Amino acid sequence: MASLVIKNCIKIKQNDIPLYIFTLNAGEVYNNFEVSRRYEDKEKGYQRIVKDTKIKKIVSYLSGKSENSYPSLLPNSILIALDNINFNTNTLTINDEDGTKGLIIDGQHRLKGAYEYDINFPLIIIGIGGLEPKYQARLFITINKTQTSLPSALYLDLISATSDEDIRANLDGEVITSEQKATELVKDLNRDESSSLKDLIAETGEERGKINLSQLVGIIKKYINYTDGKFKGYSYNDQLKILINYFNAIKVVFENDWDEKILFKTTILGGLLKAIDGVFDVVNTIHNNFKENSIIYVLSNVQELNLNELANSVGGGIKAQDSFAKRFIKEVKDKIKDDNKYKVDL
Repeated sequence: MASLVIKNCIKIKQNDIPLYIFTLNAGEVYNNFEVSRRYEDKEKGYQRIVKDTKIKKIVSYLSGKSENSYPSLLPNSILIALDNINFNTNTLTINDEDGTKGLIIDGQHRLKGAYEYDINFPLIIIGIGGLEPKYQARLFITINKTQTSLPSALYLDLISATSDEDIRANLDGEVITSEQKATELVKDLNRDESSSLKDLIAETGEERGKINLSQLVGIIKKYINYTDGKFKGYSYNDQLKILINYFNAIKVVFENDWDEKILFKTTILGGLLKAIDGVFDVVNTIHNNFKENSIIYVLSNVQELNLNELANSVGGGIKAQDSFAKRFIKEVKDKIKDDNKYKVDL
């Protein structure tokens, strides 16, 4: 292969290591640099390193076929360790060495996605000069093993900011998604002065010792989805009130568990939230409402229930929350059936 000559290149240094910043199109990067030193066949190298599903998503995003697609940008750079270079007055010459000009350290999926979308798609490149092969390998491992994914709670919070619609102006109706509405409900649970969960929810997922916003959103959106959500027919304010009344009642009935933060364990909190539909039916059948005092009146029948033992008996994970919810509702119904003062068929 001939040498690759790049003009208008910028050179900087980080900790005495030279970095070269320039642009190439996807085809030029794909044809001149490697993703693995172990495969002479370029395609085998890509098959070993990249995930086909991720490539397809990038191609779909760039072609504008993704759901709610935004301007199709790939502003993140491709990081490449350059093998044999010369730099002179903003011109970088990358020479061929053993059939390759360098190793792609980071951005393999972005490159392959851009290449499959359009070989002329321009990419920002940062080249690293002067790294021995063993340091290239170490850098590859460090970058690809230690990248931190976006916290799910922060992702949900950002979804509201990226919406084409004014989220707060469309809390009623079906303009925004159930996930967006559920996110707003959880944020209001965290901010409303009458909510027992005020200031206890980590809205960005980064506050330690708090309830994860995404855990609650994932469950609540099922109750308010526009197809078969149990509370879909209620206004946003009523949906919020249902949640506030429920958690306020739980705090009163299980005060010690609340104070000791036993209730905030994943299985218990998720299980109690998943039990809200069953509790709602029982309370509404007996009292014809879902007011806080009515919920307390019903749940007081299981006040002695050891929630920690119940959680330990159902294992872990999402299925454990479902099992906890079923067991909790059964306990409530059994206690009520045994009490003659309740003349209802449950």
